[in-house]
Amino acid sequence: MSTPHDAIVIGGGIGGLVAAAYLRQTGASVVLLEADEALGGACRKAAMLYALDPRVVKELALTRRGLKFSQRDMTLVALRQDGRHLVLGRDPHEAARAVAAYSPADAAAYKHYHSEVFALARAMRPWWWDDTAAPEHVPAKLKAMSAHAYLASHFETEALKSALAFDAAQPLAPGSALALVWRAAQETCGLQGAMAMPEGGGAALAGALIAAAKEMGAEFRTKARVKALILDGNAAAGVALDSGETVFAPVILSSLSRRATFLDLAPAASAGFAETHRLMREMQTEKETFVALTLNAAPTLGGAQLAQAARFVIAEGEPVLEAAVAASASPGQYNLWIRAKGTPSLDAVIAQLERFTPLLRSRIVGSESVTRDVARAQLLKPARERIATPIEGLFLCGGEAEPVEALSGRAGRLAAALATAYTARRKKP
Repeated sequence: MSTPHDAIVIGGGIGGLVAAAYLRQTGASVVLLEADEALGGACRKAAMLYALDPRVVKELALTRRGLKFSQRDMTLVALRQDGRHLVLGRDPHEAARAVAAYSPADAAAYKHYHSEVFALARAMRPWWWDDTAAPEHVPAKLKAMSAHAYLASHFETEALKSALAFDAAQPLAPGSALALVWRAAQETCGLQGAMAMPEGGGAALAGALIAAAKEMGAEFRTKARVKALILDGNAAAGVALDSGETVFAPVILSSLSRRATFLDLAPAASAGFAETHRLMREMQTEKETFVALTLNAAPTLGGAQLAQAARFVIAEGEPVLEAAVAASASPGQYNLWIRAKGTPSLDAVIAQLERFTPLLRSRIVGSESVTRDVARAQLLKPARERIATPIEGLFLCGGEAEPVEALSGRAGRLAAALATAYTARRKKP
């Protein structure tokens, strides 16, 4: 048995690291337990960032701790086999001129769409970014309409619709139109709706977060897999590790999903019978595959005429994917990061890319691939409903506690605030 702490954080991904740092800022003693050998989780494999919480960047002084960006805003390029690639930059007027080559009607519609979505996104920010009351004027059609149908109501050009639809993890799902608004609500490097590339990839973000939490005095323990939650009645009391050790604290923040937290760690039916049965029936139906290729020469996606500091989307044929290129830390090498819809094989991903960058296969000197479930969006759930749980003192802080799963850190910040408020209530006489 270890010395009791004020709080335990399960998982050392972005949510857990942010939560640990914010809890330490309040003076709480915090131990973060990570099952793997290294901290950072999925953050280490990220190539691009679009949802990183600006408050986290500022309040944890991440730029002072080494977080820098090689690209602050990446152009969206829809690659087409016929070579008529569609380039959508930040300026909506310039983007509309690019769209006009396909459809004058879509060019006019694009400026209206951009203005509509960005304005609604700004209005929705408090709902998604903080613990606030529900917005009053969410268009009813967006609550039920799919992203695919929403885009089809504006545009006729398939390349344009496909490129924009990639921002919705499940573009055919009812209500996924709001995912497009959520994406536009994000702010990166001070720019609304921007996609940025950090120097050193996501590992640089992980390093800055680890440094922040460590400097504030958080305790880290790796290769410390949590086997079970320990409850005192209906309140959190600690955790049991695979090693047989127990760690006690009245507050626990879990980076795992609600399903994994309750079905794998919590005592049976501690979420209540109805919620437990719902979680047991819940199945993840969508998957996505991340591929990292190391190349001995720079790929020219879509031809040399396109700037490679862009986010490329391929929506013609299978698999549908996005890709980005960055110089490697090793001289003469380049990294090609890919996120593909579904569960394509590595060979299928490479074959799709070779349609736009010939001889790619001969340049590969290393590859890594991982497939994961896509969490269902929670775009109309308030922060408390996504983060709080039926167990007193237990909060969720991982990616699945976000409105849309992403490398944000916002759930970690909000979970730490809710946990701090809970601790203050407990201490009142």
